[in-house]
Amino acid sequence: MTPHLDKLLKGYDRNIIVDKICDGEYDTYSPHSTTLHRHNYFQIVWIAKGEGIHFVEQHKYQYHNGSLFLLAPHFMHQIEYNKEVQGYVVSFSDTCLDSHQFQLALQFYNSQQCFLTVPDSEQELLNTEFQHLHHYFSNSHYVDQSSLLQNYLHIILTKIKGFSELHQKRVVSASHQELLGQFVMLVRDNYRQEKNLQFYLEKLAVSQRKLSDVVSLGTGISPAKFIEQYALNEAARLISFSTYSIKEIAAYVGYMDNSYFSRGFKKHFGKTPIQFKEEVVKR
Repeated sequence: MTPHLDKLLKGYDRNIIVDKICDGEYDTYSPHSTTLHRHNYFQIVWIAKGEGIHFVEQHKYQYHNGSLFLLAPHFMHQIEYNKEVQGYVVSFSDTCLDSHQFQLALQFYNSQQCFLTVPDSEQELLNTEFQHLHHYFSNSHYVDQSSLLQNYLHIILTKIKGFSELHQKRVVSASHQELLGQFVMLVRDNYRQEKNLQFYLEKLAVSQRKLSDVVSLGTGISPAKFIEQYALNEAARLISFSTYSIKEIAAYVGYMDNSYFSRGFKKHFGKTPIQFKEEVVKR
């Protein structure tokens, strides 16, 4: 079972999904929702034109022309569109990123800094990058389609990093950013076998207090909660994109106790794994 799931995850993780928002509706390549929900992947929401409301982790944002939202996998959010809204939604997994892109994606984890306004002079240029990304996503005949998508995503992430630095009210030290990146990478590589925080403290050679301060500042949740949510998000992705049983998926992400897994999953997503799967089938 495990080799097949490994192959499935590897194949899915390479995907970058691009949706265009036309007159307030998705064009649409993947199931998106305008109801309150959580994602199991990263998402960039780019509003080129239009106004509306976006609720992210209990914060209410009034978006407008040139608005960007950076959503990490665990964020609870709900966006409202009207018929004048134009833009793009890009969804991806952090495991499709190279090491530099991975560092750029760390900025998505802070829910209090998820909303950015792009300077007027940069909006048309950025929208062009999204147009290119959408074009290459929509045309599968390109031999190096995945490379093209990743390169354009890299450009967009790099630009977003610059816009984000203009908005930040405080500067995160390079050492803290490095520690956060090391922690997230360790979780990504070890979450299935290691859910005990002590493993990560020893690997990083830091105190629990320091790691807690850095991770909480960067992600809004504790290190232990981050590890748990990472595993549950991976389980949700497998439920969405595979035919494996709930029991098999729970075991793959490191839960030997199915009832414990189900309780944690329901607390995180607001529904049991079975209910989650039933909703996926209906899409």
